[in-house]
Amino acid sequence: MRARALSRDWDHHCRLLQRTLDSILAQTNPEFNAVVVCHDIPDIPQAKNAVVHMVTVDYPPPQRNNDDMCRDKVLKISRGVEWAIARASDYVMFVDADDLVSRRLSEFVAAHPESNGWYFHTGYSHRYGERWVRKHMPHHLICGTGVIVRTNLLRFANSDFCRGENANTLAAAGMENYLGLLAAQGAPIQPLPFPGAVYVLHADSTSEVPGGSGYRLGGAGTPRPLLRRVLSWGKQTAKKLPKIVPITRTIRAEFTIPKTINESLG
Repeated sequence: MRARALSRDWDHHCRLLQRTLDSILAQTNPEFNAVVVCHDIPDIPQAKNAVVHMVTVDYPPPQRNNDDMCRDKVLKISRGVEWAIARASDYVMFVDADDLVSRRLSEFVAAHPESNGWYFHTGYSHRYGERWVRKHMPHHLICGTGVIVRTNLLRFANSDFCRGENANTLAAAGMENYLGLLAAQGAPIQPLPFPGAVYVLHADSTSEVPGGSGYRLGGAGTPRPLLRRVLSWGKQTAKKLPKIVPITRTIRAEFTIPKTINESLG
């Protein structure tokens, strides 16, 4: 959970977290815990659930720049991993505080106790209020909610990037490097055999990060001719159309997708 000091709309982020926790709490197997690592404990009903644990950090909130916000995320993930290891958890899953997860995850993990873990090759993205999700691959390279790992495979080391603090090496390496690092340890993880999470798209009111609208490389800022832009848009749209999946009752129930962000809060 990002720091309140960075948010222009704290209530917005609390609503997103409520939705995330609703999807986690809907697991068909109750043998799990949910850990929210934060600077500020949000005042939400889900925080009173016995399996939800609020873990606070005591270092200052990050600066309003991408690198420092990434450091903050890595350190918070590391605190959550430490909490899980200290309580003899078998597996840990990294979850962003605004995404939704499949209700089948806990049951699936419990049924495969010898596995090293899984990465979410397939997943969805969604904007609250829309009647569809968009299926995409590889999900684990797009979304921070995309890996489950056995806790005895998690390593810690002092990280220069994280101000010299002890940090989980998988989190510090970045999602795109998980598979290689685990394979190098002789413990490869497998693709999850079903879509595991929904990457929620929303107006990010967290911070006004310089360059937040994105970067274009190598002189790409020169406008293209109108015809080329139209053709490019049409090509990209044609690629995206087959990936659109209507939200059925089954999909809505599996990921606890509300019709709007404000539906049935509390």
